Amino acid sequence: MLAVIRFPIIERIDLPGDAAISPHGIGIAVGFLLGAVLMLRRANKRGLGHDHVADMSEEIQRLLGRAMVGALVGARLFYVLRDLVTAGTDSVFFRDPVTIFQVWEGGLTFLGGVAGAILLAIPYVRSRQWRFRQVMDSATIGIVAGLLMGRLGDLFIGDHIGSPTDFFLGWRCTGNYYDTSTSSFGFVDPLPYPLVGEPTTGCFDVVLHQTALYDFGAALVVFGLLLWFERAPRFDGFFLAAGVYAYGTLRFLGDFARNDPRVAGMTGSQIAVLAAMAATTVWLVRRRPWEERPWSWDLRFQHPWLEPPPEPEAAGASAADARAPEPAERATDGAGADAGDGERPSSAAPTTPSGPNRD
Repeated sequence: MLAVIRFPIIERIDLPGDAAISPHGIGIAVGFLLGAVLMLRRANKRGLGHDHVADMSEEIQRLLGRAMVGALVGARLFYVLRDLVTAGTDSVFFRDPVTIFQVWEGGLTFLGGVAGAILLAIPYVRSRQWRFRQVMDSATIGIVAGLLMGRLGDLFIGDHIGSPTDFFLGWRCTGNYYDTSTSSFGFVDPLPYPLVGEPTTGCFDVVLHQTALYDFGAALVVFGLLLWFERAPRFDGFFLAAGVYAYGTLRFLGDFARNDPRVAGMTGSQIAVLAAMAATTVWLVRRRPWEERPWSWDLRFQHPWLEPPPEPEAAGASAADARAPEPAERATDGAGADAGDGERPSSAAPTTPSGPNRD
């Protein structure tokens, strides 16, 4: 069967001088910024906990700064550990540990990045006394949006390819617009698919599984589901759990088409999503979060913690005003005091009311 999906790749984009940038890196950067915007919008609606946050934008920036460092470390660490487990002493990281730090050479994993970002963000969340699941509910759709942009970058460079296939969604590379032999822009025809080994990136002359495309489709489905779920009130932690189950299931199925190293017949990502779904299930069964009120995503978004507390000066002035007697009362009290001192008022007007209110 002929592939219905055909497009070229471009591994690098030339910059002035001898520098070049990967479209994958651009996708990751754009995805991070888009995810931050989506998270901030939702955090402004539901809050980050049950206490008021004075400057939501600044707090989100601080949180994401820590998450970005954790994502880089986690993405690299997960990749290195996976390679060490599957390749053992044949791993390049075992033979030359210095290469562990050569991140610019490639070798990052999405799930490792998510795990690292969460682990490094948790201490800051706890120090600010925010609620973890409330924070993660706002972050989940941003994480999925970041994945979408990252997978677009993977498609640009021909990454995460699988084995040859006759699947109707198989991908046929039509050429590479970056000549690696000269490290410059230039069209190169697809290479013959190697008879030995299974490459995970590149442009070849056969129809292949493009698992980055499958993962892009999975992320698009999850993104749409999360938007649809936002149309109704949801308990705290719902969006995090929905994202774990939806993406975890689709990623588990899609990874069977990958050429990644395997342990017990599964890729490292498959093992990771199974562990995440199991942990989520245990949490739901034990905590029953739907029974806890209030729900921060209630569609009214009139929570008391979203309003700033009253200023101390204003509160003190209000209390003083409440204690001060009314002017009329002070006049009456003054008249009584004068009468008690034996001084008669200048006016002898009667005190008995008259008119329609007399009774």
